[in-house]
Amino acid sequence: MSSPSASAGMTTDPTRLTALLVDDEPHANERMQKLLAAHPEIRVVGVAGNVDEARGVLETQPPDVVFLDVEMPGGSGFNLLNDVPDGTQMVFVTAREKYAVRAFAAAALDYLVKPVDPERLADTVARLRKQAAGTGGKPPEGRDQGGDSFDAEEPAETAVFELGDVISVPLAGKATSSAVTVGEICWIESLRNYTRVAIKPPGGVLLFRRRLSHWDKVLPTTAFARVGRSYIVQLAAIEHIEWSFRTETVVTFGAGVEPLNLGRHPGTRLREILGANA
Repeated sequence: MSSPSASAGMTTDPTRLTALLVDDEPHANERMQKLLAAHPEIRVVGVAGNVDEARGVLETQPPDVVFLDVEMPGGSGFNLLNDVPDGTQMVFVTAREKYAVRAFAAAALDYLVKPVDPERLADTVARLRKQAAGTGGKPPEGRDQGGDSFDAEEPAETAVFELGDVISVPLAGKATSSAVTVGEICWIESLRNYTRVAIKPPGGVLLFRRRLSHWDKVLPTTAFARVGRSYIVQLAAIEHIEWSFRTETVVTFGAGVEPLNLGRHPGTRLREILGANA
């Protein structure tokens, strides 16, 4: 472990933030240091190669932000979460997009995909400064802590789409969008300011900067149904259902689509909807 500075921890100056870099790949830490060098408002005060080293830094000089890798020898970056003090923000930096949902659920401020794009990093730094200046490192009052510091981007128009329509939706943690055909959507799960959307192959499951309430307004009600507070499903896309009133209901949508596990109440609601449509 190396430590560029032995004295700085969390700062009270909102224009000057301290950072800890945690990555088992030395060149990844070096590249992040170079990228952050373009932002004088961020000062790197520690570099760690694993979770244990990071804990040592957090105990002696807790920073304002931790740039944290996920997959590391000896422990996942998620194992460090309980050691991150209040007021320290987390930005996950990893080559794999599959951890995005878990990262935002853990109240990460942002999620950067390697190789980190300088413009995306600039957005993250601006978000960190805004968060520090406006809330002292805590989420604004009344906002879900699972989302990041900006609201999910939702267009003003709420015209209802048809199944054949193609829509472009911003991907969470990325500066790009994904083009999705409405009919390819199998199910949608709410994640506070974001939604997980299961797309027919080869789409997979994508994390969108859209609230479930927005999808509820624009999807055709003849094809999609709201199942409880957290889910929307395309009824015609359902291939098989394993019902269980006591535990969970497993809904499958065919090969290549991640099954949807519903709790007792959403499962009961789905059964009611299908019964009414029979």
